[in-house]
Amino acid sequence: MPNCAQISANLALAACQNSAVGLESELVLINRDDIDFAGSTVTGNVISALVLKSGKTGFLYTSEKNAFEGDSPLNKGTYKTGFNHQLVLRAFLKAQLTKDQINALAKTKVVAVVKNKDNVSGETKFEVYGWENGLELNDLSAPTTDGDGVIYTITLGTGENQRESELPKSFYTTSVTATETAFEALYTPTPANNG
Repeated sequence: MPNCAQISANLALAACQNSAVGLESELVLINRDDIDFAGSTVTGNVISALVLKSGKTGFLYTSEKNAFEGDSPLNKGTYKTGFNHQLVLRAFLKAQLTKDQINALAKTKVVAVVKNKDNVSGETKFEVYGWENGLELNDLSAPTTDGDGVIYTITLGTGENQRESELPKSFYTTSVTATETAFEALYTPTPANNG
């Protein structure tokens, strides 16, 4: 077993080609209680099989380009060091279903599977926020006059005193194509009726 308190690899922290940064405009939110953690396969910081409990599904959230943001700031504690996983989702549609789901987010914990815009190797194209402790609704902004058309800014993040031990886990199976298929299998591929 590797010593997690020691670095153990040479790293190239830049590439010759330009890479797109940020998140794609779709992600999957899963109620944390609906994940079969014992049945899922996690090796190190990589989830190769994310299994849901029988009859459960994740939910696809889509929005405008550049409307989702992720962050994982370090929380340097006196006794333990952890990470605060955070996602910002912007909604541009005021609908009752949207309001109902925001109300539900205020009372539950979720795990989020996101798609990064670009990744040279493909192994970190998909990442999972809140795997250990889930994400909570930490903030909500609902301005009535936003010049860019944002109706709701939803901030999901690590709960107080519930830090994650690592950066968001990678979600990767045998290839990017196979991982895309596994991502799509997490939600019911039916368009949401937001009207």
